[in-house]
Amino acid sequence: MRHSLAILLVVAAACRVQQSPAPSRGPDVGKRLVAMHGMVASGNPYASEAGLEMLRKGGNAIDAAVAATFAVGVVEPMMSGLGAGGGMLIWRQSADSADYIDFYSQAGATGGSAVTGYTGPRASARGAAIPGGVAGLLAAQAKYGRLKRADVLAPAIRLAADGYIVNSLLAREVVSDSAKLDRSPDARRIFIPNGKPVRAGDRLVQPELAAVLRKIAAGGADAFYRGEVAESMVQALQADGSPLTVADFAAYQPRWDRPLCSTYRGNVVISAPPPQSGMEVLEALNLLEHTLPTSALPARDSAAFGALAGALRVSVADRDAYVGDPRFAAVPASGVASRSFADTRLAATSDRANTRVQPGDAWGADKLPPSAACQPLAPRGAATAPVPATSGAPGDGSLAETTHLSVVDAEGNAVSLTNTNGLGFGSGTWSNGFFFNSAMYNFSRNDSGPNAAAPNKIPASTIAPTILLRDGRVRMVVGSPGSAAIPPAIVQTIVYTLDYGLDPMQALRMPRIIPNAASRLEIEDGFSNEVLASARALGYDVVTSPPTSMLFGGVHVIARIGNAWVGAADPRRDGEVRGY
Repeated sequence: MRHSLAILLVVAAACRVQQSPAPSRGPDVGKRLVAMHGMVASGNPYASEAGLEMLRKGGNAIDAAVAATFAVGVVEPMMSGLGAGGGMLIWRQSADSADYIDFYSQAGATGGSAVTGYTGPRASARGAAIPGGVAGLLAAQAKYGRLKRADVLAPAIRLAADGYIVNSLLAREVVSDSAKLDRSPDARRIFIPNGKPVRAGDRLVQPELAAVLRKIAAGGADAFYRGEVAESMVQALQADGSPLTVADFAAYQPRWDRPLCSTYRGNVVISAPPPQSGMEVLEALNLLEHTLPTSALPARDSAAFGALAGALRVSVADRDAYVGDPRFAAVPASGVASRSFADTRLAATSDRANTRVQPGDAWGADKLPPSAACQPLAPRGAATAPVPATSGAPGDGSLAETTHLSVVDAEGNAVSLTNTNGLGFGSGTWSNGFFFNSAMYNFSRNDSGPNAAAPNKIPASTIAPTILLRDGRVRMVVGSPGSAAIPPAIVQTIVYTLDYGLDPMQALRMPRIIPNAASRLEIEDGFSNEVLASARALGYDVVTSPPTSMLFGGVHVIARIGNAWVGAADPRRDGEVRGY
């Protein structure tokens, strides 16, 4: 009854024109915030505080995002950390320019033979790739930040050295993954002291991690990828079966790229280029602009529900077919993200769900020039040659494997950043106070196609940091953890905010769906009986989950409403918002 009432209240809110934002109150304290200058929305209040500290020191959105990411790696070791990798989308207001830095974890020189797709044990260093987070975060901060490196690392060092209070999510994950943590005596000493897992409310101190963070603050990326830290990391990895070498770490470099670009309802939408999954987000929005009726919410209206499910399903099929590392295989990402390609895929959104959606041909659209709105952002050029569409989806990960944060500053700069360990606690291999990722399991099961494993290659990922612009200013910053739920969660947050006029917090409280390219449709409780019946009639194999399930993502969003920033942290996870 309580959940039904909440849905009715949201439906009523959709009928009203959004006025000036209301202050936070009640259960949304910490989860929803209105601020006039800068804001940080992240997966943990300690991380949001770290980002806000940088903004108050005179730092910009890039400084705040980097500080928050290092901090969240300390307090959410199951999701990210020094052994993780990800991607960072940057909007610089003064330059009217967007950049993307890809620091996702990368295979080593022998990566093609290290692991193939999903085979092999999940708790093994054979699943670990070279972690890119340290290099990428420091490169972005050095290029666009204002503060000193030591300043942005100071909050993370403090949290590791002095400790922090364990929340319920970390305590649950330690218990559920205790077998993985038990593999390392040092990890066991930190997280399962005296044989008892840490509990919510305990203070957790991580001196080894603090020591490495101090070395990075003093010596930069070289202190991590070269020298004694790199040697000790490689020793731990190789002892656990990894082929990674000291030379692999020394050779790692993050990759700067241009974001993908499209438009939606008069907004310019920029998102992550391949091998990340911004093209899935942009294609779904392009389809929905044609098909989504906005008179009633999808939770109550079968037509709106069908349009939403159909667009998401088609975008999954096309992403799965084409995504991969563009340095190794041509990927028609601009084509998939284009409105012209969406025009050719409209009919597929109405296909019965008991027939798998076949991918479309995006190569022709990839050769077309960008739209006038996207032209100033200098988007990616066309791919050069087709590659067989046999990549398959990347690894599914776990429910606590990834973290996202959104940041804006008083000058209008913005960052959308997602960082991930892959599986919860990554590969389970531990060194120097942190866990290594499990990114190698994100390569496809096939030996061919754009996401086949290969040396020095970045595996495909569902992360999709996204920013929306209106009239040359940031309208929304959004992203999510959640494996396959990431692009659908982002799309649904955008749709509920822009199309239905919901407050960002209300948008996050709406029940979500996650379709695949075939008949499976995961759905949160909160949809009407009529909508559920229509889903069955369309041929979907409906799998229901309780409301606000972690399975459906953990979106952190900041939207401009009037002259204020309104930030919201997903109630499905433990994140909070800070601003001033």
